[in-house]
Amino acid sequence: MRWLQVAAGTLAALSLTGCPSEFGKDGRVNRATKKDMLELVRHHCDKDEYERYCGGYKKDTQMCRDHCGE
Repeated sequence: MRWLQVAAGTLAALSLTGCPSEFGKDGRVNRATKKDMLELVRHHCDKDEYERYCGGYKKDTQMCRDHCGE
């Protein structure tokens, strides 16, 4: 019966190796949670506001994120 304990321990160890990619920083669960939170608090800009704050090269700036939540 020792083999059953070894098999269960090995299976548990193998299943835990996937945790960092799922729950760690930039893991799948972390990214999904961040995306959901942004959708809840996002202020949607109209076309003129979007062009003013996020148009062209300004899409990845802090000003665009503050005003339009992009």
